[in-house]
Amino acid sequence: MEATVLKEYSAIKGLQLVKIPDNISLNVALTKYRQNKDVIYAEPNYVYKKDTIPDDTNYSNLWGLEKINAPILWDITTGSRDVIIAVVDSGIDTLHPDLINNIWVNTGEIAGNGIDDDGNGYIDDINGWNFLDNSGDVTDGNGHGTHVAGIIAATGNNNLGITGMMWNAQIMALKFLDEKGYGYVEDAVSAIIYASNMGASIISNSWGGISYSQALKNAIDASPALVVCAAGNEYSGVSNDIYPTYPSSLTSSNIISVAATDANDYIAYFSNFGENSVDVAAPGKSIYSTFPGSYGYLSGTSMATPYVSGLAGLIKSLRPDLSSIQIKNTILNNVDFLSSLTGKVLTSGRINAYKAITNIITDTTIPNPSASIKGGNYYSPISVNLTTNDSSKIYYTLDGNTPTVLSSIYSLPLYLSSTKALKFIAVNPSGTISQVYKESYYIYGLVTYSYTVKVWYKSKKKYKAWYKKWYKKWYKSNGKLKYMWRYKWKYKLSYKWLYRNEMYYGKKYVLKY
Repeated sequence: MEATVLKEYSAIKGLQLVKIPDNISLNVALTKYRQNKDVIYAEPNYVYKKDTIPDDTNYSNLWGLEKINAPILWDITTGSRDVIIAVVDSGIDTLHPDLINNIWVNTGEIAGNGIDDDGNGYIDDINGWNFLDNSGDVTDGNGHGTHVAGIIAATGNNNLGITGMMWNAQIMALKFLDEKGYGYVEDAVSAIIYASNMGASIISNSWGGISYSQALKNAIDASPALVVCAAGNEYSGVSNDIYPTYPSSLTSSNIISVAATDANDYIAYFSNFGENSVDVAAPGKSIYSTFPGSYGYLSGTSMATPYVSGLAGLIKSLRPDLSSIQIKNTILNNVDFLSSLTGKVLTSGRINAYKAITNIITDTTIPNPSASIKGGNYYSPISVNLTTNDSSKIYYTLDGNTPTVLSSIYSLPLYLSSTKALKFIAVNPSGTISQVYKESYYIYGLVTYSYTVKVWYKSKKKYKAWYKKWYKKWYKSNGKLKYMWRYKWKYKLSYKWLYRNEMYYGKKYVLKY
């Protein structure tokens, strides 16, 4: 890496300011420096600014925003009215004073005339649609949807209540959950299709269930939007890798699955997790937000999800050209790594809004590493080669932990002589991280083997001496004739051929892939 030294600091020995090449991302450059044994530490030339703290009266209750570095981010962007975020939930209090300015309005529809003015199949869908009773009335009868909407986009800096992730946005209200918080998959499918057709860039889903739906997957696969889904609270202490929750566990490429953390940086006790099926975490315990006509606290992965939806909206407001996959990569590749999340979520991290905005990733080529056994047999360690489809770096672990860019970097074949759970990721030059891959190599038993070795010339005297000693005993007990045959003739005749080589036997463990 051909970095340019811009400045050296005489007061601090070895400290330099360098400029990295334009074709290398900051994350990749930092990784290279930190892996160099001659480098003590490497860090970005951070930009320090005043934190924009809004004047909302209950801002002090919003611990989650501080955890994900949102205040620093608001010096860069507070959102845009051009970004539409669909909240598929129990409806929204569209007249709430902290939400009213950020509610989506269908400009193609004339309110109250009973006509489908925009020809989309829905009459008077002014702020969204109620799929429960097939009307334009999106009033929130539960409170859950309004709480989610406030986390995403309660108006900031208006000297009232709270602020959301975005101070400016358009929140589309799509109601399919009833007053008790239950809804049918058919209505959820219809809501996602509606959001996609009406221009939503992000679809926020703070709900789920244990039943797989192909129709729901098809609707998400067909959507150009980023679909943010709650990991669920059904299986506290049990991985979604084992007991999936849908839609968060669907394999659709445009889904981000979200777990919840608490104020102490631990995964919340109620939160589902899964290092292969849950992508990232966000604050989700004791979250203060809007309720119909008021404010209050709720906990759940339902509350963590809108933090990610709001961050996605902020990225979209700054870079409207980005696709849903590019926004997803940006969020997942710029997290705060937490030890409590290692092995719990794919990224081992909680979202960091400021890092995501300042390290936007536009490369959508996701690395695709693989492992293959090369060489090795019953008598020597298995040699495992790791490869990838591009110039990506591969990082791996052999202790069961989820690999990160701080893990061991692969350069040569791995020689495994005992049972190992190999996990690896690939990171391309733009910083895009692949999913975590896992390969297991097991010892399954002992195998008998044999091999032949040469008897060196210097060993001949040893063999001759052994034969003399042994067969002299035969001579004393059995007479000269047997001695002559056993030692003098048989030994001399066969030594040249039989005792030039010697066969060894034993047992070794065998590795099975």
